[in-house]
Amino acid sequence: MSQYLNYAIELAKMVDGQTGLNPPVGSVVVNDGRIVGLGAHLKKGDKHAEVQALDMAQDAAEGGTIYISLEPCTHYGSTPPCVNKIIEHGLKKVVYAVKDTTLPSNGDVILKEAGIEVEYRPNEDAALLYRDFFEAKRKGLPQVTVKVSCSLDGKQATDFGESKWITNKAVKQDVFKLRHQHDAVITGRGTLEADNPQYTTRIENGKDPIRVILSKTGEIDMSLDIFKDPSTAIWIYTENKQLESKHEQITVTQLEHCSIENILKDLYTRGVGRLLVEAGPTLTTTFLQTEFINELIIYYAPKLIGGSGHNQFFHTEQVVDLADVPQFEIVNSNLLEQNIKLELRKK
Repeated sequence: MSQYLNYAIELAKMVDGQTGLNPPVGSVVVNDGRIVGLGAHLKKGDKHAEVQALDMAQDAAEGGTIYISLEPCTHYGSTPPCVNKIIEHGLKKVVYAVKDTTLPSNGDVILKEAGIEVEYRPNEDAALLYRDFFEAKRKGLPQVTVKVSCSLDGKQATDFGESKWITNKAVKQDVFKLRHQHDAVITGRGTLEADNPQYTTRIENGKDPIRVILSKTGEIDMSLDIFKDPSTAIWIYTENKQLESKHEQITVTQLEHCSIENILKDLYTRGVGRLLVEAGPTLTTTFLQTEFINELIIYYAPKLIGGSGHNQFFHTEQVVDLADVPQFEIVNSNLLEQNIKLELRKK
């Protein structure tokens, strides 16, 4: 594996979560054994990574090699095809780590016909970076992460509704980073009233996600803290045809049926590529029963809360046979100062 291709993949990881409906991509231009250009796709509608790198390299790119984390695009969108830019700069070779299965045409053929050598070097690390993006693009739905903070017995709160500081400060900091990596965070009315959260990142140069609220009835207390911050957009989904907002940062969307699928489809059309579910047991359970989640992150505190199962993060009225229950695989685990972080994917 070339060090330069690794650099391109690392650049892509650095911008993961800030490109909306577009994939995070990194690119490195090399000529005569030295780096002459670097680039990353910084946000939707901005220059792609290859263009950024070639603009930096300028004439020094001619006869060189460009390393890219993802196969260069071949279609006109908000920007021209990257294969055109590569051909214009007279590069000798293109090396990329992941083949883009969503492209309308074959970039390899276009580049080879222009006399450019193309090498596809599969990389498992890079493939994981784009797996959910490809699925989201094909389905027209955001990548969905469900986040849960709970006790060892799965409680998000006591039976009296006490939920502050079940997990520790290290978890809180990690959740701030998680929010930064997503375009939007969704919650329900019950969680707003119980916890009065703000869903900000509170990290240096952090990007606050769009706050999405699901309330079928539309009975929302507009005096809560979340509505006092005019800097970040709030989108409310409701079945209440009378609900309106007089605040500029609040958008009310009235749907005939506020199903998870309908909301996700609408969010994707509005540019939300990655959605974080940070809610109470009711909405969390609803998401976990769907086919739309990509990742489940659970933060466990070494505590046993007990009581009833009312505030357990996953609970259903019906009893399901073991053969039919939702199943997950653990892909990563971490210890955060005596709290455990589990990252899981649905099988």
